[in-house]
Amino acid sequence: MGDVRFRHRIPRRIKQGQTVVVATVDQWSDRWAFPELAKRGYRTKWHDVLWIRKLKPEFLFHQTTPRGIDIGWEKWKRKEGLDVVSIMVAGDPIANYDAGEDERYRCDIGFVGGYWIYKAEGLKAYLLDYAQNYNTLIFGQGWPDGISKGFLPDEHVKKLYRTATFVPCIHEPHSRIHGYDIVQRLFMVPLAGGFTISDPVKTIYEENIFAEDELIVAKSPQDMRDKAEYFILNPEKRIPFIEKAKRRVLNEHTYFHRVRKLLSLLGFSNELVQLRQKMRELGYGIDKVD
Repeated sequence: MGDVRFRHRIPRRIKQGQTVVVATVDQWSDRWAFPELAKRGYRTKWHDVLWIRKLKPEFLFHQTTPRGIDIGWEKWKRKEGLDVVSIMVAGDPIANYDAGEDERYRCDIGFVGGYWIYKAEGLKAYLLDYAQNYNTLIFGQGWPDGISKGFLPDEHVKKLYRTATFVPCIHEPHSRIHGYDIVQRLFMVPLAGGFTISDPVKTIYEENIFAEDELIVAKSPQDMRDKAEYFILNPEKRIPFIEKAKRRVLNEHTYFHRVRKLLSLLGFSNELVQLRQKMRELGYGIDKVD
């Protein structure tokens, strides 16, 4: 699997007929469908096209949702005759599971993530503007002085998600503006047995990634603040959302499901049979293909 931004790492051992190649590419359309991404360099350039021609992939992919692919990647099909498919981020049920509560992370609001300029406005509006009113634990790098508790090891992140009453899910600006890019936290928090509410990213409901009774999407910063207060004061109301969201992730949004889609597209029938058997053994949904 290759990335258009790492052309210098093309393995010399790739030989036609011996290695199946797929590659992720940035948006390419006559008008940039997602200008915020284009401004940050996530756009196809001519040398990217030449690299893909050299690589000769079976197909192209991106983590954007299917509707986003249709809007922003259509030129790959029209100009190069290559299909671009959606391989979304997902949850890792092996590393990210319900590890139980940990009193060290007992809080009203818990958050793990970095702070940088591009995401700062959303972090302020959907977290910091009301977090001081509650017992809040924030971990990660780059935060203004006095806000973050520092680095949290991966094996402890799931414990924070499980123990905190409320874990907001805050996307980068282009996700709220354009609505077609979601983050892994949407899947990680439910797998850990935690409760999350997302900032407004329209694709979550419009493409049925989650239903309204599985995961709540706030309509605005004030709506996020109001919902945080409600569930912090009424923690028992979270339980149905936690249970339904986790079941949805295990049924449709694990990395087993994403690998299954890749194997299916590539026609790896034997490997697909083996994967489906393993998913049955682990209890992950196999009835719906992504």
